[in-house]
Amino acid sequence: MGSKRYRIAKQPHGSQGWLEDRYWDAEHNLRISASPCAAIYDKHPFVPKDAYAAEMLAGVPPLPQKATWAMQRGTDLEPVIARWVIDRTGVEYAEPKEMFCYDTDKGARLIATLDLFYEDNGVRKVVEIKSRNKPWEGELPDYWKFQGIHQAICADVDEILWAVFDSSMQLFLHKQEVTEAEKAEHVAACEAWLNSIELGMTPTGVTWSYETVAQRFPEPEPAETKELPAEAAEKFDQLRHVNSELKSYEELKDRLKAELCEMIGTAEVATINGSPVATWKGKTTKRFDQKRFVDENPDIAKQYMKETTTRTFLLKGEK
Repeated sequence: MGSKRYRIAKQPHGSQGWLEDRYWDAEHNLRISASPCAAIYDKHPFVPKDAYAAEMLAGVPPLPQKATWAMQRGTDLEPVIARWVIDRTGVEYAEPKEMFCYDTDKGARLIATLDLFYEDNGVRKVVEIKSRNKPWEGELPDYWKFQGIHQAICADVDEILWAVFDSSMQLFLHKQEVTEAEKAEHVAACEAWLNSIELGMTPTGVTWSYETVAQRFPEPEPAETKELPAEAAEKFDQLRHVNSELKSYEELKDRLKAELCEMIGTAEVATINGSPVATWKGKTTKRFDQKRFVDENPDIAKQYMKETTTRTFLLKGEK
C-alpha cells in the first residue's frame, strides 16, 4: 500500500486556519483529525457518529467556537503540565510548530496536532496532555485510545505517553503501546469512512437524526418541489400516528400535573405516607426584554443582529 507522511505549518490552535487544515488538505480533500476520530467507531462521548458524518458531508469547515470552561482549563494548564512532564521524564519535549499528516493511495488522510514532541537522530516521542475533573483510574477511555492510535500513525511512533492531571491534583504518566495491527485497522476504517463521504454516501453504521439531517441541508430552494417515492407514504402515516399519540400523552401529562398541583397548593414538598414524592418550588429568573430593546434602540440593535436560516418540517394540515 502506498502511503506518505508529511508535516504542515501549524496555525494558531483553534483558529479558522487551524480548523480548515484539520478539515481538508490544500486540494480540499477531506481529512480525519485525531481528537474526533473515535466518532467513526461511534465511541466518542462528545462527537456523535452522525454529527461527524454530517459535518464532513456538508463540505464546509467548522467555524471557531467559544471555548468551554473545560477546554479553557486544559489550555491554561497545558504549559505547566508540559514542564512537569519534562522534569519527570528528563526528555526535552517541545510543542511542535507543525501538524503531522499521513495519506494513503486508497483514500485515507489523517492529521494530528501533537501537544508535545521530541525528535533526535531518528528517535521520536509523543506526549498527549489531558486534564480531567474526575480521578484517573489507570485505563484510557476508548476515545483516547483511538486518538493515540491516530497520533502514532501520523507521527510514525509505536508509543504515546499520556500525561493525565486529574481531580486529585496529581499528574499521572501512562504509556499506550500501539501495535501495527491497530494502525492498519484504523487506516482501513478511515479509508472506508472517507471513501463513503466523497461519494456523498452515508458511512456504514450512521443513523441520521433530524438534527443532523437539518445540518446537511440547512437552506431550502424555495421554488423546488421533490416528488418522493411511493413507499414514503407509509413513513408519513407512521409520523402522523406518532404525532397523534404524543399529543394525547402531552394532554394526559398536563391534566395529571394540574390535578396533583391542585392538591399540593402552596406547599413546596408533597409526601405520601411521610415520604417525599414531588416538589413544586418557585424560581425567580431575569429575562432580557429583546422586543423593548429593539423598539427603543433600533440602531444599536441592528449592529448586533445575526441572520440565520432554520428549516421547519410540517406535515400538511399541521400547525
